[in-house]
Amino acid sequence: MLTDYLVKCPHSGCGWFGSLFPKGNREAWRAAVPSVREVTFECPGCHGEWHAQVIGDDVKPLPLEELAVSST
Repeated sequence: MLTDYLVKCPHSGCGWFGSLFPKGNREAWRAAVPSVREVTFECPGCHGEWHAQVIGDDVKPLPLEELAVSST
């Protein structure tokens, strides 16, 4: 069954907290054995995205990916 998770946005300065459904394939729950162990969330406050690892009935946020800044 598709479930929502209680999460806090990890982006600095946002502070949004609440329940969210994972972003992306909303049909992934139909598989007999869930194959997705990592989910993506989009914050309704700042619209930033982050990834989390599914652990049982909960999620653990993964470190935010830093964008590489190239100097030319």
